[in-house]
Amino acid sequence: MATRKIMIDGYNHAADSAATVSWGGTQVFSGALTAAVIAENQVWSTTTQTPSYILSWEYNNADDSQETQHALSIACTAGQIRVGNLWVEATRNADTYNASPGLTTEAIDGVYYYHAGDTGMYGDGSDSANPERINILINGATPVTVGYTGNYNGVNFLLNAGDTLTCTGRVPLKMVAPV
Repeated sequence: MATRKIMIDGYNHAADSAATVSWGGTQVFSGALTAAVIAENQVWSTTTQTPSYILSWEYNNADDSQETQHALSIACTAGQIRVGNLWVEATRNADTYNASPGLTTEAIDGVYYYHAGDTGMYGDGSDSANPERINILINGATPVTVGYTGNYNGVNFLLNAGDTLTCTGRVPLKMVAPV
């Protein structure tokens, strides 16, 4: 069993935004978002807005030698947020990361994360690949998105106060140094 870090990227659209997050049935976050406020209409403006890491937590993964799946619930309790990708820790060991190039993002505060999406550890980008978030529901219903392609790779979901996003978060095995 090892401690793993999870981050959610996205946008905070209101100064009073708050959320409650459960992971595997355990509350892992409850409170105000600290990410800078970006107006909802600014996300799609001509100026590219890079998502922030709006939520993060650590947990003890039961088995790091294989993929595990965990129930994720994000309830927007105040304000407005846009929930994006799930970033899963691959390793905190730079030597392991450097021996396995191309599988993770750059280090963020000394932690290396698997790329979100439906490539790399999550598949080959084909129609049958599943991204790091599957079985997504908002308020118990399948979200309606423009250009839905069979998975929600890279899609951000707008949540207003009272809305809840649920899904299954896929956690790949922890990166180990090659032998």
